[in-house]
Amino acid sequence: MKLDDEAIATILRAVQQRLAADAVREAHAQAHSAPTRAPSSDLACDGDAGHACTASPRPVHSVREPVYEAMLPRLVQATSSQIAVGHSGLRFRTDLYLRVREGHADARDAVHSHVAPEWPVANNLIALKTRCHDKREYLLYPNQGRRLDDLSRSIVSTHAQTRPDVQILVGDGLSPNAITQNGARTLAAITEAIQREGWRIGVGFYVEYARIGVADEVGVLVGARATVMLVGERPGLGTGDSLSVYIAIAPRLDQDNAEKNCISNVRPIGIAPSEAAEQTVQILRRGFETGVGGVALGLGWGRR
Repeated sequence: MKLDDEAIATILRAVQQRLAADAVREAHAQAHSAPTRAPSSDLACDGDAGHACTASPRPVHSVREPVYEAMLPRLVQATSSQIAVGHSGLRFRTDLYLRVREGHADARDAVHSHVAPEWPVANNLIALKTRCHDKREYLLYPNQGRRLDDLSRSIVSTHAQTRPDVQILVGDGLSPNAITQNGARTLAAITEAIQREGWRIGVGFYVEYARIGVADEVGVLVGARATVMLVGERPGLGTGDSLSVYIAIAPRLDQDNAEKNCISNVRPIGIAPSEAAEQTVQILRRGFETGVGGVALGLGWGRR
């Protein structure tokens, strides 16, 4: 069927009228529903240096005629995930669709972000680099990010076999934004917590284009009892500022990740730097006592 301009205009007017009517109904429903969550003032995370990552206020829920309505506000309050979002026909609601697009853009931006050259100096770290020449090579060839380039290896070799108890290093990883926004606070908290235990810390390093495995090489070169690596996490929707802390006991080249412990989601709306520091010390303490790390350490959900 061929539509002329008048028929198309009639259809558009009908759609606009229906959307306007839906908006009026939704506004009336929200006005008589439970109050929305107020955004917390302590969730901002220095958006001047990247994505603000501030939790957006949203309705307590957007489910029409829920069976267990009293339960939904409790579920929404328990997580920042997109739940109880409702739908419009067979589609996502427009506000949810836009939040998903925003979260996806945040993740892509995080992957392609960079840590400023002055950041390592400002945090008393020696700058190193892996064998990757650029971001493209880093993303396509993961193994290149697990080894230092020749110049960086020679720099670390000047500290060979200094045998610190804990070797701390920071890597940009798959979210350099996470380092820019949360790295300094987390690094300071972990360093202070380790020093309180009386453990000797090696000279700090920052590694560009870093994968987790590069900590193995650094740990072996300096002869560390353990390595602690802060690294930008692989971002998901809206998590472009999420930082991870990887702890390895008795590091060795190509050490399996099952032998390492990870503290994930260090960010303003996740695990606080002080909490990450406390967990890091707990893992190190138990690792030094038993001589093992990772799964064999016996720490995790439901364990003591």
